[in-house]
Amino acid sequence: MTCISKKVEFQRDKEHESTSFKFKLIHEAFANMFNRQLREDDMTFSQLMVISILWERRDQKVTQKDISEALHIKHPTTIGLLKRLEEKEMVKIVVDPENRKYRNIAITEKGEKFIEMNKERRNKMNAILVDGMNEQEVEMLRSLLDRVIDNMASMNSGDEIA
Repeated sequence: MTCISKKVEFQRDKEHESTSFKFKLIHEAFANMFNRQLREDDMTFSQLMVISILWERRDQKVTQKDISEALHIKHPTTIGLLKRLEEKEMVKIVVDPENRKYRNIAITEKGEKFIEMNKERRNKMNAILVDGMNEQEVEMLRSLLDRVIDNMASMNSGDEIA
């Protein structure tokens, strides 16, 4: 990958890049690619993640807190995402009749149709991410990524870096 900044070309030093920098590059490329595709639908990757969670849990009660925890985002961010999705008629927000402090979030029919339409897009994206890898390598990658996620979770739980 060649990086161009202010008409100066930089070659990546893949052998010496830190792992964290590699994750940053992957995250940015993935988010940019997905957001570019979703832009034509007036959606963002974060919004897609919210309605994906709601679709997966469509037979359960889901609160704003559940979404915040599932996506590892702060409550105000969740509120903003839900407000925009409600304006787009992708979700419905109702006060919980059992506990008026909580708001229950449900995917709408329009949201479900959007998820169904995007299944093929997700499958293509996943295929691109593992292009050139055999089944064993894909399983190893998934296992290693899960280990990184677990390591990050332990760091985020307050453990200090020594």
